[in-house]
Amino acid sequence: MEQWWERNSKVALGDYTKAQVEDITGCIPFLLDKCVVDGKIDLNVEAFLDIYHEAAAFELKIKTKTRDKPSEWKLYVELVRPLGYS
Repeated sequence: MEQWWERNSKVALGDYTKAQVEDITGCIPFLLDKCVVDGKIDLNVEAFLDIYHEAAAFELKIKTKTRDKPSEWKLYVELVRPLGYS
C-alpha cells in the first residue's frame, strides 16, 4: 500500500482522508487507480457504481435461490456480514 501512495504522491485527497480512501477501496491498487480523476481522488467514479450493481445482482440471485430455504439465507447473511455487526 505504501508503494501505491509513494507512486501517486502528487494525487490530491480532496475531501477524503487517506484512511477513508483505503477503507472504501479495500487497499486494492486497481480500485485506487480507478479513483484517480484529473489528479485527485474521486470516490464517486463509475467503477464503484458498476461494482455496486454487480454485488446487488449477486445478492438478489442468492436471495432468490434461498427464498424457500430460510436457513440457507441466514447462513449466507452470517457469512457476509462484517465482524462486529449483529
